[in-house]
Amino acid sequence: MKADTGSAYPSAPAGPGLNAAVERYYDTTLDLYEDLWGEHVHHGFWDAGERPGSDEERHAATDRLVRELVEYARIPAGARVLDVGCGIGGPALYLAGPHGCTVEGVTLSAAQAARANEKAAAAGLGDRARFHQRDALDNDYPDASFDALWAVESLMHIADRAAFFAEARRLLRPGGTLAIATWSVRDGELSPPERRVVDQILRHQVMPSFSSLEEHERLAVAAGFTDVSSVDWSVHVANSWEPTFAQVKELDNGRAMMRDLARDRGVDVLGFFYAGPLMLQGFSTGAITYGAVRAVKPATGAVAGPAGD
Repeated sequence: MKADTGSAYPSAPAGPGLNAAVERYYDTTLDLYEDLWGEHVHHGFWDAGERPGSDEERHAATDRLVRELVEYARIPAGARVLDVGCGIGGPALYLAGPHGCTVEGVTLSAAQAARANEKAAAAGLGDRARFHQRDALDNDYPDASFDALWAVESLMHIADRAAFFAEARRLLRPGGTLAIATWSVRDGELSPPERRVVDQILRHQVMPSFSSLEEHERLAVAAGFTDVSSVDWSVHVANSWEPTFAQVKELDNGRAMMRDLARDRGVDVLGFFYAGPLMLQGFSTGAITYGAVRAVKPATGAVAGPAGD
């Protein structure tokens, strides 16, 4: 596995087949994630050495990851934001609420979009946060529509990441900010056992590949972004997969429940349960990483990168 290509395992279908598989996975696991993880269907963030504790601490950790990305990417209050892979709307409702933004959220899952709109209405934010079932790379938004483009744990589901960065640049206004939080892989070669773990994660989580944080930076620069940077948050988020935090039942104790779920919803739903041990293993070896990426579209009159304006 070479650093210049990222990690590419053909374990999820490509093209429309991949989108359909991602949609099916999140439609069938929506209630599982929300019941177990709450408002935010993403990693939590702790200070190094902290351990997951109560439900309140779990929710505080997932809230904190959103605030950390807002701070790292310097998302301006009141910005117009496109949330790519919005899930059930947890981060978007923070942006639309305390941060005063106007948010358009897109997801491949009709069930997620519907649930996010319900949550926005219940929070009194339906006028500032709207959610749609839409492909992020085929979205119908005009050029330069947004001050910020936000993607929390969604880029792993997009096979053509170069196209994502090009589309992000198209959608951002001059001077606009790209903010990404993503699962990633260590830059460079992985050992055969590490590659096997990565391959299993990709298969169970309906992801075509992982890229390293360094590869994300290279793709952003190639698309013409400036002020490109990344930060490795692996040590801060790895606790998200501890069984007491993720609240995923031990496989040996939950086989009857999993059989029922697989019968009712299809076998894809079982990837939800396999993720925890695999992610813990990946983090423990350093093969799996996690971080944030920030990039800025050049202001009008600035020298354009390879993608042009």
